Amino acid sequence: MTKRPPIASGATAHSIPALYRVAASARRTLRGRGTRFVYNSAIAEPLRRLLTSRAPAGTKLIKICGGPLRGTLMHVELSCEKYYWLGTHEEHVQSMLAEIVRPGCVAYDIGAHAGLFSLLLSRLAGPAGLVMAFDPLSANIERLRANTAVNGARNVEAYKLAISDRAGDASFSLHASSLEGTLSYAAESNRGVAATTIVRTVSIDDLVRDGMPPPDVIKIDVEGAEGAALRGARRTLGVHSPAVMIEIHSLRAASEVVDALPPSYVYIDAATRATVRPPLSAGHYLARPAT
Repeated sequence: MTKRPPIASGATAHSIPALYRVAASARRTLRGRGTRFVYNSAIAEPLRRLLTSRAPAGTKLIKICGGPLRGTLMHVELSCEKYYWLGTHEEHVQSMLAEIVRPGCVAYDIGAHAGLFSLLLSRLAGPAGLVMAFDPLSANIERLRANTAVNGARNVEAYKLAISDRAGDASFSLHASSLEGTLSYAAESNRGVAATTIVRTVSIDDLVRDGMPPPDVIKIDVEGAEGAALRGARRTLGVHSPAVMIEIHSLRAASEVVDALPPSYVYIDAATRATVRPPLSAGHYLARPAT
C-alpha cells in the first residue's frame, strides 16, 4: 500500500462547517462510484448550491476527504473548488496516473494550478522521484508552493512558466475560474475571458536541453494550448518516449495533438480505458509508445 504524502508538523486544517463534515462522512461512505452517482443525479445541483451557500469565505487549509489523496492538506476555496476537497476532481485521470507513475519517476505537471496533481505525482514518484510543476500565474504558483510545503512534498519544483512551442512572452487570457485560463492564441473564443496578461513561455525541449531531467510522464491540462506544448517537446518525445496524460479541449486541439505526437504513440481513453484511433474528440487520453 502506497503511503500518503507526509503532512508538515504544526499544520492545522481549518474547521469546516457542520454541513461539510456531513458531506465528508458521506463521501467516505459512498466512495468514488457512489459519489459519482450522486453528482450525476437530480440532487446534485441543489446539493452544490447548498454547500456553496455554507462555504467559508476565502481560501482555507482543509484535508482532502476522499480519493487517492485523502488526508492530504490543501489550500482550497470551498465555494468553487469542492471537487478538490472531495477528491473527485478528474478521478479517472488520478486513477490512470496511479497506474503508470512509478517510484523514482520524473513527472512534468503542465498546467498545475494549485497542485492537486503535483501532490499526487509527488506521492507516486516517491522520495527518489521528481515532479516539475508549471503554471504561468503567480496566484496559482503561490498556492501550489504552499500546498507542497504544508505536505512536505520536497520532490516538487514549481516554475512560473507557460509551456508552449517557443520561448518568449505571450498574451494569456484570464477567466473567472483560475482553472480555465489559457494562452490567448489557443483560446477557442473570447467567451468567459475576464482580462489578459503577459506570461513567460518556454518549450519542454529547451528545458531538457538546458539540463532539466527528461520526463518519464507528462500530464498536460492547458485549456486548448496542448498542441503547442507538444510541438515544443518533439525532440524530447522522440528521444525519451514519455507517457503523456493529456486533456484535449476541442477538435482543433485534438488534431494538433495527433500531429505533434510521434506516429508510434497509441491513445487510451482515460474514461473508458479503451484504445482509440485518431481522429480524437475532446476528453482525457493517455498517449504512450506502442509496446
